[in-house]
Amino acid sequence: MTFWLTMLGLAGVSIVQNAAFTAVSRSRNSGDVRHHFKWAIASNGVWFIAQLFIWSTVWRAVETGNWWQIAVGGVVYVASTTFGSVWMMARMLKTETGKQKVGAR
Repeated sequence: MTFWLTMLGLAGVSIVQNAAFTAVSRSRNSGDVRHHFKWAIASNGVWFIAQLFIWSTVWRAVETGNWWQIAVGGVVYVASTTFGSVWMMARMLKTETGKQKVGAR
């Protein structure tokens, strides 16, 4: 897999990862345990996949001496996780109802 294709994959997985993390964080403060369980599985599963992309990037940089690839990976990761988090919060603010709403009991 080429470096730029890996970065594209990292971006996609990172968006989903932080979207799921934001959802699990919000669902933790709701009154719906099943809702939280679903998001906890998603958040932890996607986190694991994201780690594979991150370590792949670091490993490739170490093997080739292209240290700039680590910096690019960091920028892609931070930008993508930020977008994923903000996007999911905006979505959940519009869609949370009943026991799934933050603060519900």
